[in-house]
Amino acid sequence: MCKEDNDNAEQNANNCRNCGSIEEEEGDTHIHCADCGIPKDALADDDGFVPTNPNQTPYQHKSLGSFVGSKSDREIRHDRSMRRLSNLNGRVAHKKPTFLDGVLLELSRTPAPNYLHSAATDIVRNADSEQALSSMRHSLRGLPGSRDEDRQYRQRLFAVASLELLQDAGYEAPIAILMKEWNIDRFDLKKVKSRLRRLVSGKIPCLSNSETDPTTARRSAMLDHLSTFRDHLAEQESITSASEVFGTSKKIASSWGEPIEIDDDWVLDLRYTNSPETAVAGKAFMEAMHRHGFSRESILELHGRYPVLTLDTFIIKKGWEGRTDDVTEEA
Repeated sequence: MCKEDNDNAEQNANNCRNCGSIEEEEGDTHIHCADCGIPKDALADDDGFVPTNPNQTPYQHKSLGSFVGSKSDREIRHDRSMRRLSNLNGRVAHKKPTFLDGVLLELSRTPAPNYLHSAATDIVRNADSEQALSSMRHSLRGLPGSRDEDRQYRQRLFAVASLELLQDAGYEAPIAILMKEWNIDRFDLKKVKSRLRRLVSGKIPCLSNSETDPTTARRSAMLDHLSTFRDHLAEQESITSASEVFGTSKKIASSWGEPIEIDDDWVLDLRYTNSPETAVAGKAFMEAMHRHGFSRESILELHGRYPVLTLDTFIIKKGWEGRTDDVTEEA
């Protein structure tokens, strides 16, 4: 076969089987016909780009990725003095939670509204700035025993004490509930509360009630507590009977010298008005329940719904018996 025939055969073999064109272009994986785009021949696999290290060092190993850093870097890392400095830096950089952090954590777990959390936080922070709360290692009666539990008990004491200071200033705080849930000894609480009051005296505006007349603040707190008792009784019995008891409880509290109505004066009565508003309101409301014929069991049930310190003793001393008349459920 002559050379011309060979050239013709080679040309025919390169022609596109679809359109007959001999024009070609190279794609990613194949050679394609330039006219119709049909792939003709596959390209060889690409081995990829293998870069060379532009920062060659005398100690570098020939295999890529066998270690990180140079030989001199490894010698520094294994140096004993450098390891000591690294360990020291780790200990200094790690921030261990302080005793105050624990108090604020326990405070955040209390079922109190946000504005009370904020006010109580100011109290414990100010107190800690005057004297570290962790340094107050006075004898306590309710310590659980183990080191961690004792620390948590002390932190909870400061949290509850800050809330009780706010309660004394006329705010509603769940003191009785926290004392029961956290097994807080009342003598321990009294001691810690006294320390906090001394440390923050004159530094927390909301504790002084400087912007509110004392009688007005007392009236507002009393009505708030009586309303809370009313709402709990409405869930327990009925709205109608709860409203009747609420009206009677206001008259009872007023007869004890509490400023209930807008024109009432705050009359000092050592039996009642020197007590916290919650306790006085609870005694007045339960006395009103008794006058409306509620049994001792119903009064105790309300006390279980909204427990207030000293009310259980008040109920026992009263020695109330069963209902004197039938109090029916009303919608």
